[in-house]
Amino acid sequence: MEEFLEVLRFNAKELKIQFEKSSIEGKSTSQEVSDFREQAVQQFVRRYYPFPYQISKGGIYDSYGTRSDSIDCLILNPNHPHTVNHAGKHSLIIADGLDVAIEVKPDVANRQELYRGLVQGISVKKLRRRNSPLLVKSNHPEYIQELSRQIPFFIFSMKSKNNINDTIQEIKAYYEEHKVPIVDQIDALIINDKGILVNFKYQELYPFNTTRLTTEEQAGWFFEEWGADTLGGFLFHLDRVFGASSQINDTFLKYYVLSKKIPTRSV
Repeated sequence: MEEFLEVLRFNAKELKIQFEKSSIEGKSTSQEVSDFREQAVQQFVRRYYPFPYQISKGGIYDSYGTRSDSIDCLILNPNHPHTVNHAGKHSLIIADGLDVAIEVKPDVANRQELYRGLVQGISVKKLRRRNSPLLVKSNHPEYIQELSRQIPFFIFSMKSKNNINDTIQEIKAYYEEHKVPIVDQIDALIINDKGILVNFKYQELYPFNTTRLTTEEQAGWFFEEWGADTLGGFLFHLDRVFGASSQINDTFLKYYVLSKKIPTRSV
């Protein structure tokens, strides 16, 4: 739907301006700059995940005693307990009430910033929901059921290396060097105005036309060239994750943003 994408293109311009303004508003204090940028992403996500969803930040706990690193933007499912303290912040965030974790890393061209995001992602992926949100578990292989008990993890960025392949190779090299299993890797890296690097961990999760792809080619890393419509792609992938609770009705945002063919290549 072109009108919806036009709104999102405007949102993308607003977001870019907010990131640029943060250096002034933050008075050159790095923490304040980070806070303003996190809030800008939170505000965008809140527009498309309004109440009864809640948008928060912080560390995440699971019922097995594991805690993640602090994450910048968390989409809390409507079933999440109202653990808001007197300051209006969530004092406790639990894995079983969390739909998605999003870390804001403005410049993943900076290798150290990129790697910090990957480490934070690993800490989130170590968490486990108590139950799978899949309605009919017998329809899904055990590895998909297990994947659905993990928290989806995205990195949101404004800048990558000029050649996206260089950023992709840095990610792959990090995971290979540290022997990070595929289930503990990020699900997507969003680069505003450029595209989305997606990690389709199993072929069952590949959403596009598979006519020209083998079963093996439907899994792995893909770069989707959304360009100016990258925020639309962001919503598309948010709409497809395994949330914290079972869905009786199909979600709908993905149908509004996938109105044209997006150039996609395996990497």
